[in-house]
Amino acid sequence: MAQKKKTKNQVEEMTLVSALEKIHLESRNSKLSSDFYDKCNDAIAFICNKLNVTSFQAIILSILANNDTPMTFSDMAHHTCSTLLRFRAHKLELDELHYKQFVLWIVSKQSTKYLLREEFLNVIAENKPYTPRKYEDYTTYDVCSKIGKWLKMLEDDSNLYDTIVRSSRQLLDSTKHLSFSKDLLTSELDDIDLMILLRTITDKVETDSEYISSYEISEIFPEEKRIKNTLIFMNEGSSFLMENKWMENYTVNGLVETNKFILTDKVLDTTLADLKAYMKQHVKARDRTLLMPEDIKEKSLFYNKRESEEVQRLTELLSIDKFKDIQKRLRDANMRPGFACLFYGAPGTGKTETVLQLGKKTGRPIFQVNISEIRSKWVGESEKNVQELFNKYDSIVEAKNVCPILFFNEADAVISKRSNNVDDAVDKMENTIQNILLQAMENLSGIMIATTNLTNNMDSAFERRFLYKICFDKPTIETRAHIWQSMLPNLSSEEANNLAKDYDFSGGQIENIARKQIVDSILYDQQQDIASVKSYCENENIRNFKKSNIGFVNY
Repeated sequence: MAQKKKTKNQVEEMTLVSALEKIHLESRNSKLSSDFYDKCNDAIAFICNKLNVTSFQAIILSILANNDTPMTFSDMAHHTCSTLLRFRAHKLELDELHYKQFVLWIVSKQSTKYLLREEFLNVIAENKPYTPRKYEDYTTYDVCSKIGKWLKMLEDDSNLYDTIVRSSRQLLDSTKHLSFSKDLLTSELDDIDLMILLRTITDKVETDSEYISSYEISEIFPEEKRIKNTLIFMNEGSSFLMENKWMENYTVNGLVETNKFILTDKVLDTTLADLKAYMKQHVKARDRTLLMPEDIKEKSLFYNKRESEEVQRLTELLSIDKFKDIQKRLRDANMRPGFACLFYGAPGTGKTETVLQLGKKTGRPIFQVNISEIRSKWVGESEKNVQELFNKYDSIVEAKNVCPILFFNEADAVISKRSNNVDDAVDKMENTIQNILLQAMENLSGIMIATTNLTNNMDSAFERRFLYKICFDKPTIETRAHIWQSMLPNLSSEEANNLAKDYDFSGGQIENIARKQIVDSILYDQQQDIASVKSYCENENIRNFKKSNIGFVNY
């Protein structure tokens, strides 16, 4: 009897901290044997009662609580000296801890890791019951945001599909007070249709995405989930989503694009009615500044040998698979994962077109920044507006599987040397803009490319933040000859070589001459001949003045 009374006193004195600590210590190398359970029975029972969890969930929480880094099943098995299979058998219980908001998922292509939520850790020391946010308080945006993050994880690990489907349905079921959740649950959507619809909705809410493509869908969902058959039916317009007016084909200028899909007006006006105000005021829109790779016209560019090698190297680095691997390795080495690149050189040397063709070749959208327009808006609101620009870009990076290129064309005005005249209001504003840009580049998680014709006045702080710098020199005679023949195919090799030798033109200037030749041939039915081409060259020469050398160390 005395022994039982002692045990009871020990239970009464137990706290969450002491219980979690005891289980953690006793579980180390225990193989989770019967002896371990005998020693920790009271502590496990205490946690189960305090937190309303199962016995195995109590053990998982104790292991995670005593580690400040995310853990995999393998890590937990290693800690207890148990088999990996034993922990995998309890995966549903661990996923339930995520659903109950005790645990966070940390997902990569290599593994799924688990970490205790900060808000849960904060209540442990106070020995209080953990009370996560009530689902009755959730808004439609809260539901969309949470599901959007789960769907984002599928891009890294398609094995999470079943877990995310289950979690999404549980969340919708718990928030049936919202018409959004109620509509989706009573719609008889099967799992794959529900996930496609939810992905389209979250893309629309977070980035104002115009459509979702067959390619995007197939990249996210595992093949064994009959995704190919679903896409065939969607392309034919005979899927459940299309027939029941949830989605329809994307239409441009009256032409239907069968491999692109959008939400119907019915969905926008009813199911998403609660989100209209949010989408109007806060959506991080893709809008006209996002140029899609399929909308970029493919163009052959000719470079000097050095530029050609450097552009090819950058193209390879920015390829979808390689770039993700590089970013992972940088993060693992505690280095910044963002890529900031500078293209500099004389006008007409192909800097802007190279950025466009990079987007085309690597399949990356281009987020174009109109610097003159933005700078005019910065007056009086500089910090707010430039921060919104990067927030907008970050939201698209977060929402999309393919990281877009943030493109600052002709960035001379915003990367020049900062002024020392702190008393001048305009100079002070310009310095503020630049400081924000510098900080944003420091925190960049995606790809930024800036172009400039002038670097002599560049602020050294910007120079340091550009990881890759490529100088675009005027084309050599050999390269100019290639450009001449590309622009005016009727020229003979000899004529192209002579023009290349006689006129020290940039690619942009040669293109100007070619365009004039084409215009004149249309207006005056004038056939191309070398004499007319040379006359255009002489006219172009009037504006062909030499600029100061643009110096930079190449990386």
